[in-house]
Amino acid sequence: MPTSRGSPQVRPSRLTLACAPAALTPALADALATVRRAAPGLAVEVRVLGRDEAVRAVLAGAADLGLVTGAAPPSDPLPLPDAGPMITLAAEEPLAVLLPASHPLAGRPALRLADLADARWIDAPDTAVPLAQLRAAAHTDGFAAQVTYGGTDLRGLGALVAAGHGLAALAPGAAEGLAGTVAVRVSAPRLVHRTEIIHPRGPADPVRALVAALTG
Repeated sequence: MPTSRGSPQVRPSRLTLACAPAALTPALADALATVRRAAPGLAVEVRVLGRDEAVRAVLAGAADLGLVTGAAPPSDPLPLPDAGPMITLAAEEPLAVLLPASHPLAGRPALRLADLADARWIDAPDTAVPLAQLRAAAHTDGFAAQVTYGGTDLRGLGALVAAGHGLAALAPGAAEGLAGTVAVRVSAPRLVHRTEIIHPRGPADPVRALVAALTG
């Protein structure tokens, strides 16, 4: 029966998620599906944003939860501002360098980051590991950017790498399906590609459910 004009409307709960491009993975999609099955009325909004913008969205209350990515030594947190939210580890996987498939080093099983300091790089801080993080990890002033990419589309970054404009560092999983490229693991220094969850200290039920689904 139609609701009478004076009856209260029941609004479904809502979950707004801000995530870096490399964090929008099948694992995240599966976790969201798990949460939605448990709460059929849940309305979900996914915003793909740059790393810093995703953090700001959570701090400002424009997003209920954020997922950000970057490179760090094993078990070390990402260098993010400590401004109140809780940070939880969602995933940690090897760091890789994205090369054109025709690159002379594309067939190597692993690469040393310091050996690539003088190579051409693409500065894509919202999509790949920021070059500043690579400089800090390798303790060098190299990793000069030949091209700056301000987008959040991994396929766009892959097209630039495949065409020989420069290299990029990211997770091997994020490189899957990027035509004309090869992801080679970084063997030294010891670095991992981390995905971290940022959420309020007193999260709502959908946020707690998604954090639980992402962390197993």
